[in-house]
Amino acid sequence: MTIQKPSHYNEETKTVEMKKTTPKIWAQDFLMDLISQYNYRLENRGIYGLDEMTKKEEEQCMEQLRKQADRIAKMFGFDKHWIT
Repeated sequence: MTIQKPSHYNEETKTVEMKKTTPKIWAQDFLMDLISQYNYRLENRGIYGLDEMTKKEEEQCMEQLRKQADRIAKMFGFDKHWIT
């Protein structure tokens, strides 16, 4: 089974061009996109309790977050997650 997913935006035709992919690859790409955004999500520090952490606790949590993101990326065939 193949599905269509956005490939890129064509400036000349002002349309999003599509390419064929599988549901598995679509899901992997979607998850990697979410993982790549964790720094932006953490800008709202209060939601995730970062305001209540010491600097050391925050550093330990961020290190674990990077390790887990890299582990997931490797499961999908990438070397590392996006921002490392």
